Amino acid sequence: MTAKNRSNLYLYLALVCFAGILAIFVVDGYLGIYDTLYITTQEREQIIEPDYWQQRWVREGYEGYSLGARWGEPIPFRYEIDNRSFSTYSVNTEVSVWKGGQEVVVLLNKTEISVAPFNRAVVDWTLRPEDLGDSSPVSGEYREYTVRIRLGAIERKIILSYYPEAAVYPEKIPVPVPVPEPAR
Repeated sequence: MTAKNRSNLYLYLALVCFAGILAIFVVDGYLGIYDTLYITTQEREQIIEPDYWQQRWVREGYEGYSLGARWGEPIPFRYEIDNRSFSTYSVNTEVSVWKGGQEVVVLLNKTEISVAPFNRAVVDWTLRPEDLGDSSPVSGEYREYTVRIRLGAIERKIILSYYPEAAVYPEKIPVPVPVPEPAR
């Protein structure tokens, strides 16, 4: 083998290694099961991306994703499961609301979701105040509920802090107090 052929061989070998490393990064970063949660409160949609659940402090026992809501407003949830793998993903899903360690209501009960390879599935539900069974909180009182979403062995927690409607201002505005003129 001549020196020129040998140098081309090393060039081709280097290009194959580079393409292999690039392929590993693409496959590792793209393939998998990704779940995204969309919650609408106070006329604003909040998105909980899949990487939120992968953060170390969340995995080590953090209570869950917290958000506030006005009492009386229904809260729509949209849970999207994105299957980026070569096999079908099937899982039983259960969504329930908890308060103080007690289950208040089950919103979805053992619903089986099956997602084809490289496809998405969307599950929608709405949490209404009448589902919670409590009366409206008084001014200054907050109520916290935990929405637990179970996908097989995986559990996601959303902490909902309910607060009462905004205080109503009086119709009559008090007369302003005259301000004394500064001394000269």
